[in-house]
Amino acid sequence: MRLIAPMLATPGEPPEDMDGGWAAEMKYDGYRVLAAAGGSEPPVLWTRNLNVVTSSYPEVTEALAEGFGGRGHIVFDGEIVALAQGRPSFARLQKRSNTMRPTTALQRQVPVTYLPFDVLAADGDDLMAAPYLERRAALNDLGHELHGAGPPIQILPHWIGVDGPVILEAARNSGMEGAIFKRVSSRYLPGQRTRSWRKVLLRTRSSALVVGWVPGGGAQYNMVGALVLGAYDETGVLRYVGAVGTGFTMAVRRQLKDKLALLERRTSPLGTKSEVAAAAEHGIVHWVEPVIVVDVAYREYLPGGLRHPSFKGQRGDLDPGSITRDSL
Repeated sequence: MRLIAPMLATPGEPPEDMDGGWAAEMKYDGYRVLAAAGGSEPPVLWTRNLNVVTSSYPEVTEALAEGFGGRGHIVFDGEIVALAQGRPSFARLQKRSNTMRPTTALQRQVPVTYLPFDVLAADGDDLMAAPYLERRAALNDLGHELHGAGPPIQILPHWIGVDGPVILEAARNSGMEGAIFKRVSSRYLPGQRTRSWRKVLLRTRSSALVVGWVPGGGAQYNMVGALVLGAYDETGVLRYVGAVGTGFTMAVRRQLKDKLALLERRTSPLGTKSEVAAAAEHGIVHWVEPVIVVDVAYREYLPGGLRHPSFKGQRGDLDPGSITRDSL
């Protein structure tokens, strides 16, 4: 089957006039995942960079097969999350995201939920040219059939005519990452970043490439003390954007050391000597191939690098070549 690249939202502010023209959805802190079900083939799950992850979330694929196995071809767009006390926890999701075939014990320890917020095809009909509200109506109809599929799948709600500040305050109180505002007339444009979808984050959080690491001090000398981060500029040159040394558990520091040891290289992958020197101010840098993507939260991005960054987790669902400074 053909894997579809997801439509992407443009960072921005909430629309000033929400009356009728815009809808709002909560932005959960998880992994973007598209899912195909129904038809003559078993369910398939894939990420925004078109990596198939069907075996990573067996409870979701089983629920899709149970709920839609007898239907025509269906394609969902949504988010995989791990909930802790009803709120999405990216840290908990990390325990599942790098596991291709989770054990039954791990599935019980860290259950995941699939939250569809759009439907691209239903009963074999292509819905991508249909307006958002029409796709939403089709999604809600499909949701009525999920009662037998169990908790691994829940349709995300949407709101129309609610002011942006009200939505964002509700997102903040619910522990969400932010909100997405979508034009009710917008078509689904695969692989395109469009202003018809606006992403509003409650805190600044972006992805960066690991270009090196610095050992910890004292007893942590054999573990990662800090990650040196980079991102590509508009010409495709890898630039230094800072370093992050907080937000890690001891177990994550050890895991990163083992993973990065396999990627070490003699020279820096950064574009200029001045950036190499800036990175070296954090200590002796072990340079690595820039293939690991991580998420960091920070106060602001300045020419000298990220201010008060905190490590949030690895992102196996993102293409390393897509990480640019524009998103910082």
